[in-house]
Amino acid sequence: GGDRDPGALRATRSEMTEVPLTESGEAQWRVVDEGWGRKAVEFATLCEPANVREYVTMHQGLGIGPDDRVLDVACGSGLALELAALRGASCAGLDASPRLIAVAKDRSPDADLRVGDMHDLPWDDGSFDVVTSFRGIWGTTPGALSEVLRVLKPGGRVGLTVWGHIKASPGAWVMSPFTMAPEAKVENQAAMVALGRPGAGEALLSEFGFRDVTRIDVPFVFEFADPEAYARALASTGPAFEAIQAVGEESFLASAIEVAQGQVREGLPLRASVLLVGYVARKGHRSDERDQRSAANDTYKASAGFLRAAEVTPEAQRLFDNDLGGTGYVTNSTRLWAHSPAALEQLSDLLGAVTVAGSLTLEQRSVLVTAAASALGDSYCSMAWGRKLADAVGPDVAAGVISGGVDGLGERERALAKWARLVATDANAIAADDVQALRDAGLEESQIFAITAFVALRVAFSTVNDALGALPDHELGASLPDPVRSSVTFGRPVDEA
Repeated sequence: GGDRDPGALRATRSEMTEVPLTESGEAQWRVVDEGWGRKAVEFATLCEPANVREYVTMHQGLGIGPDDRVLDVACGSGLALELAALRGASCAGLDASPRLIAVAKDRSPDADLRVGDMHDLPWDDGSFDVVTSFRGIWGTTPGALSEVLRVLKPGGRVGLTVWGHIKASPGAWVMSPFTMAPEAKVENQAAMVALGRPGAGEALLSEFGFRDVTRIDVPFVFEFADPEAYARALASTGPAFEAIQAVGEESFLASAIEVAQGQVREGLPLRASVLLVGYVARKGHRSDERDQRSAANDTYKASAGFLRAAEVTPEAQRLFDNDLGGTGYVTNSTRLWAHSPAALEQLSDLLGAVTVAGSLTLEQRSVLVTAAASALGDSYCSMAWGRKLADAVGPDVAAGVISGGVDGLGERERALAKWARLVATDANAIAADDVQALRDAGLEESQIFAITAFVALRVAFSTVNDALGALPDHELGASLPDPVRSSVTFGRPVDEA
């Protein structure tokens, strides 16, 4: 609905659950081994041991014990699974890198370890008591949470970690060589860690149907014997590979050594403390789901805007169930589109196609929808996608986009915001110079077409909602950061009924 991509409403295993693709159209998980697996042994022995504090803290917070079957998603070289097994747990793990899995199997030969995509976990529903992911599920791959929820038993626990405010960390210097990567790669790294922002991880886990979400400050410290050891360990990571591709390994290592030399202390190791955030939550029991469905019955019967309530067909029920499993309530836009679930599915397919064709990240889609919806005067999508944008770039920047500004956005995102407003307000007034501005921002012809189609389809979605009186949901309004809510001074008011 207004709060999600329509495509997210179609099925329990869709993205939010779309599988990320590379620019060539290949499933992104298949190329992870290129960066993370090329120095699997060095990563496992030089870099991963620093994660022990993180693993022990989360295992303790989850109460992992002998009765638990544990899955670690993006398990890497498997040290976390070794530690979970020491607590008596039966362990399984999945990673996209065959070379890292080879190390994990050497460490834990009795564990069920597989190579695969975390958006399509190769285990049955309800297979695990606990699922962990240590900096494996990011702001750029939220759809993996749908699969985590599926493979957990009712009442099962989930534990995730993500980087916190890196720039405010005492050891922020340790990450600085990563900025040698191309700007687009650095921007993507920033989008990945967005889940560490206050409220972001809690909102996302709740949206996917997890309960009792708790945020934990996790102790994390890198330690290295000397600058050379630091540089070698850092070079074994995926983000370093992106920088090495740009500047060469020799230049990367030299720069890393130079950075670390300023941190040398006589008789002590190099030490870098970095802020890390953990989230612990649980999957609801079946009784919880029944109570939730019962509470939603009146919602099904309520009118959707100006139209009477849609007949609750199996297709409409699927939309309602997906909302309950995601947002926890049936949205007004879903109740409206329940009059034609097939139309919503077809619209979702089109949006998915142009999203892939345009190589659009979640942040870029948030910019496009927020700018277009606010220019159109659609309060519903301005609020819903303004919240997503706030998670990515901060509430003040998102509020500025809703108000027509571009301050705080990157160069490409500025161009996208301006283009979305032009398409939404007066497409006939667009001139060749406006298209050239997109080229100047680095967009190719096929991307420009895809982005334009994306905005036009979102305008169509908003137009249907607005014309038929769908109000922004009360729950949505209550979840907005103050700057975002106060900036939406147009369109239909929040549903306070």
